[in-house]
Amino acid sequence: MDLLRAIPPGFLAATVTLCATGQLAAAETARAITFADLRFQTAEPRMVTIEGATDAIPSFNDQIPEPIHALNGTRVRVEGYMMPTRLEGKFVREFLLVTSPAVCCYGATPDINEYIIARMSGAAVPLLENVPMKFEGVLQVGDIYDNGCWTGIYELSCDSVSK
Repeated sequence: MDLLRAIPPGFLAATVTLCATGQLAAAETARAITFADLRFQTAEPRMVTIEGATDAIPSFNDQIPEPIHALNGTRVRVEGYMMPTRLEGKFVREFLLVTSPAVCCYGATPDINEYIIARMSGAAVPLLENVPMKFEGVLQVGDIYDNGCWTGIYELSCDSVSK
């Protein structure tokens, strides 16, 4: 009974409310994946026309295996290295999540399934290059286009970065 008195007022009611509304699901455990889970054999892309593009552009959607497509919309945790693409002072807002520092720092060109376009959904994070980190968020799988140009097949709405 003393244990119940130690619980702050409203805590149980808030917990029940979160469970009933499903908001607790936002804190769900991320599924751990690796770049090996995202790897598949690629071939020449099919060329498609999309709104905003003046020429036909590549599409790899039909090459992505179903088990990888099934990760679309899943909360994941993946380890990799940060290659910043958009800084806010000394903080990173957008980056490529890559398989190794050789990809991000020494010029090795990654295959289309060896990087993830990542955007912080909350606050920008400190820049930490050449350090393996764990990144969590919701993964989108499928062709990604920006201003009529193909940019990748994986995108992470990242909300957590840790060592």
